[in-house]
Amino acid sequence: MINNLPKSSDVKLIVTDVDGTILNHKCQLSETTKNTVKKVLEKYPNLPLVIATGKSIQGTMMLRSDLGLDENVMTKEEYEIFTKTGKNTSNKRIPSPAICANGCVIYNGYQEIQDQIYLTTEELIKCLELIDNYFIKFGVDYEVAFYVGSYTYFNEDKYHSRRICNDFKEPIRILPRDELLNNVYNNTLKINKLCIFSTIEAITGFRSELITFTTNNKSLIYAQGDPDCIDIMPLLGNKGQGIEALKKMLNISSQNILCFGDGNNDLTMFEQSKYCIAMGNAIKALKEKAIYVTDSNANDGVALALEKIFLS
Repeated sequence: MINNLPKSSDVKLIVTDVDGTILNHKCQLSETTKNTVKKVLEKYPNLPLVIATGKSIQGTMMLRSDLGLDENVMTKEEYEIFTKTGKNTSNKRIPSPAICANGCVIYNGYQEIQDQIYLTTEELIKCLELIDNYFIKFGVDYEVAFYVGSYTYFNEDKYHSRRICNDFKEPIRILPRDELLNNVYNNTLKINKLCIFSTIEAITGFRSELITFTTNNKSLIYAQGDPDCIDIMPLLGNKGQGIEALKKMLNISSQNILCFGDGNNDLTMFEQSKYCIAMGNAIKALKEKAIYVTDSNANDGVALALEKIFLS
């Protein structure tokens, strides 16, 4: 399997999932992984590292800071010169874009939205009816997060909204559903995706409902990153489409993309990348598509692979 790894010169873009991949089993960035990523970015200043996640950009800022993604980065003027000439005369790193909301919102390296897709009002209402009917019938508490550009809205201040705010330092906005929907009808808010939180048992059952729902509503898809939550998005809202947008933005091909992942929402990302590395804790379907299976996220699998490719 090691022979399948690319040479450092083959890679022009690194893309990594977050939970279960670059973060360990405690949802933390280990010192080993942090230091390895920093060494790679320091050695290869023309190589951007992209975070691909279901989170909003606000939920990635702590991770970006820990990895140093926004340190010693070219100004927009310097980057424009680099894109035209291919020469880095500033001794600074090129900026790192981001794929957020599972591919529904794409950012350039300066945290500016370059592209985004939305749920239509009709799709949103259908989704909310499905969610409410299922979880009320199931008889368990649930929360719905509404992803709107760079921000995440909840209807109430409850367990999961507080967890996202406290654990990921993501500023959550609370807006009652009636008021939120009025803003949707008035075109003041556009929803990129929904994320439903509940018990693992309830989410498992709801996933079965979503299979039928998305089969009958082909403009919608779902993705699951964690066992206690699940996303509903527009058809083009996936990480693979996010990479497609980056390929155009950065003028690179799939042949030069290295990506890391562990879950089913990383499958489309693997389809758009030549060098796909699955974590040791990844699902079977992802491992089958991978050119290499590294160690688990609990054992710094991303760092180990980066070390082999870029630092050996």
